[in-house]
Amino acid sequence: MDKRNTEQDFISAFWQLYEKKPIEKISINQLCQIAGYNRATFYNHFENIYALFDKAVYDILFPVKRNVFSSQNFYNLLQKDLMGSVLLTYFQQQDKYIELLFKRQNHYVLSDKIKKEFLLLISENVKPNTKVYEKIEILLEYQISAVLGVINYWYQKGKLISEQDILQKIYDISTKGVLTSLKTELQSIYEDSKA
Repeated sequence: MDKRNTEQDFISAFWQLYEKKPIEKISINQLCQIAGYNRATFYNHFENIYALFDKAVYDILFPVKRNVFSSQNFYNLLQKDLMGSVLLTYFQQQDKYIELLFKRQNHYVLSDKIKKEFLLLISENVKPNTKVYEKIEILLEYQISAVLGVINYWYQKGKLISEQDILQKIYDISTKGVLTSLKTELQSIYEDSKA
């Protein structure tokens, strides 16, 4: 069996267990039993349970990495509407795992990986440790934290609107700005009350 299949078997077993219990309660023995391998095989592929967790999260981010972060020019990527459609597709495909990360309060791992990938992509065009790069870091921190905060709120509220609607709302706020979006919402309420 090749390395990729073995790692995928462990990742699959991890998600099965993670669905039922937090990472701290998952043992290597349980993982090995579900994956069908012994402990030595586990340690041939992963240093510990957290390294496996890291790889599992990386794998759910990989489709975005392939389709978005592989772009040669981040500026051109932002000029197109590609980002919204790729993220919507990704979110719908990975919803089960993303929801688990939020329910277990481990979404910071996903956030850190997304920030790292964006910064790697940007560093190809903007020199790190410059004023421009620092400003971009702040913008990314703000945006990614805000988006993940909204997604967390959406999960906590029991997904009151569809995935497509929440992602469209996030995209609209991201492109128009928070204050403009808030003004638009309040304006419609104000106009309805005058009618």
